[in-house]
Amino acid sequence: MSEKFGGDLDGAVHRLPIRVYYEDTDAGGLVYHANYLRFAERGRTELLRALGSHHAEIAGDAGVSFAVRRCEIDFRSPARLDDQLEVETRIADIRGASIEFEQTIFMAGFRAGAQDRRLLVRILLTVFCINPQGRPVRLPEPVRATLDELRARGGPS
Repeated sequence: MSEKFGGDLDGAVHRLPIRVYYEDTDAGGLVYHANYLRFAERGRTELLRALGSHHAEIAGDAGVSFAVRRCEIDFRSPARLDDQLEVETRIADIRGASIEFEQTIFMAGFRAGAQDRRLLVRILLTVFCINPQGRPVRLPEPVRATLDELRARGGPS
């Protein structure tokens, strides 16, 4: 697994390496469930950054930001201190004001084994583009065009 800061964009998939630190774990030594949402947020942020769309620039230039509308999480297997994980982020759907992401978090280090990566968590998450008053607005056209192009790299849906 590459330790490249910000991850790598491979076709329509963004991959972000994450290491589990002590602060990510609970009293039992496992990754605290809410921290998987943090890891996924980093994956979505780095995907946008890899496409040249930074949250601060979107907010400044277009006056919009993103808010989570819906989140579905399926926990499959736990991660532990010092594990190496990989967050994969894909665009599942794009609508006028929303983006649906499919994210998977895998064990990617020595505990996963050389040949396979163990699926830990699967997340389906929808974000809406909102204005400063918190009302849904259409995705800015440059962001929409970039996301459409990325999604097309994945082939037919």
